Amino acid sequence: MLDTVNFWIDRSDTTKGNPFGVLPYLSDVTEQRSDKLGYSASGKLGDYTVNCFEGGVSLKGSLAKYYLPSNVFTLTRQTAAEAIERLGDELHLNIKAAKVTRIDVSTVIPTRRPPTDYYNGLGNKPRFTRLQATKNTLYYNQRLMQLVFYDKTQEAAAKGALIPGTLSGCNLLRYELRFAHKPQHLLKMAEISGATLTQQAFYYSIIQKWKIEFDTIKKINTINTMTDNIKTPKDAKEALFAILLQQNGQSNIDDFVNDLKAKNAFSDPKYYSRLKSDLYKIMQAPTEARDEMMSELERAVADVAQYAR
Repeated sequence: MLDTVNFWIDRSDTTKGNPFGVLPYLSDVTEQRSDKLGYSASGKLGDYTVNCFEGGVSLKGSLAKYYLPSNVFTLTRQTAAEAIERLGDELHLNIKAAKVTRIDVSTVIPTRRPPTDYYNGLGNKPRFTRLQATKNTLYYNQRLMQLVFYDKTQEAAAKGALIPGTLSGCNLLRYELRFAHKPQHLLKMAEISGATLTQQAFYYSIIQKWKIEFDTIKKINTINTMTDNIKTPKDAKEALFAILLQQNGQSNIDDFVNDLKAKNAFSDPKYYSRLKSDLYKIMQAPTEARDEMMSELERAVADVAQYAR
């Protein structure tokens, strides 16, 4: 479940207190000098970019891509521990003592339909900005955290990444939860080290966080679900309004509310968020009326959270 994991090793924790001692173990080494940072150097180790400064060493990359044929494969807690051990051996550094500065928790979910078919069912998420940047990629953005959904089959094909035989030809939806900055603050911890990552309690907790963040996305009715329970003219009007909102796209709600803000339409600023919430609720699917695609996705995420160890 661990993918991108970035580390920082203080100068005092490097071999003989020399951050530049790792350079012989890297490929594609380049050197730089600036008035602000002084002398620095960088190189590559597998998927990792290693930057060496006077104050320490920065590692940025995907632990899954470093250790496995590609990040279509999923790191378990055991294989993550093996990857960290190998990374330390190859750099001659104690990665278990390194500070973790970013963590991505992710896996691929085989789906019945192409991943993009599921995006319309994923609605608003409180305190996040929803952005479908491309046809294949859906983001939920916050200052320190990000959720990303994308078509892993297409992404792997574009990058020439290996897809395991059991998943070849499948629709693969990738769901990533990215603790992009200060993960210790988001997870309410004083510090997260390399050793922390594969402790059973911590590993289980971040997978549950991965599930919870998905669960708090509002699930949207499909058009068929919206029209299934029409009994009165009022039901029909509400269903039509919901269908029109969905057909115009969820981003149009944000644009409409932002336009009202620009015009200072409301005397009370709270009205904008209330309106936005009310419009999203019109499209939201109650649990008992959830359509099959959203139910499929929810079951898959729940299964991953239950069995991933």
